Amino acid sequence: MKSTMLKSPIAFAQASQNPQMAEVNGMLTAVRFADEAIESQRADVLAICDVSAFARVSIKGQQAASYLQQQGIALPADANQWLFEADRLVMRLGNSEFLIEDQSSNVKPSVSELSSAEGVHKVSRNDAAFILTGNHIQPLFAEICEIDLVAELATENHLVMTVIAGVSATLLSQTLNGERIYRLWCDGTYGPYLWKTLLSIIEQAGGGAVGLHHFYPKI
Repeated sequence: MKSTMLKSPIAFAQASQNPQMAEVNGMLTAVRFADEAIESQRADVLAICDVSAFARVSIKGQQAASYLQQQGIALPADANQWLFEADRLVMRLGNSEFLIEDQSSNVKPSVSELSSAEGVHKVSRNDAAFILTGNHIQPLFAEICEIDLVAELATENHLVMTVIAGVSATLLSQTLNGERIYRLWCDGTYGPYLWKTLLSIIEQAGGGAVGLHHFYPKI
């Protein structure tokens, strides 16, 4: 029997833009919305990218930190911090709760190989996940969030859990390929709404959507 390929939780909201699609981690994902030059121009101004296809999982419980360290996974020292190492992003959402995202298939052990154990609970994630970037990022954040996200995320390896356009979200800021970017995760069911809301503001500012290959050309 032929298996059905998963679609990004944002796919329906992107359909009218006719992006170039490709399989990433078994999920049909928008890898280009325009040619490379146009996407680069958008990213300079203000851009949004769907990275929901990255594999991720939550690990919770009193023994979560010990379990992950036993697997050789480096952890942030405190809650509301993150670490990026060898294509893996580890976010510490609380003293005993971690969100782990693999950004390549070379990460070992992969999130799919992590498991529940005594005092450890593995929870599947179905997030909508975005990259936001561009010179007009601060006006965008000012319109959709009550706190100053640029200031809040200026501290290295700090993450914020807040409300974005009425949706609970987790955000952090990092440098990727020399660009300052902002990562955002929310419940996948709210993904299409948040994509449309953010993209509308972004397009009004002269930016637009970019595909996964803009940031990860080798995927």
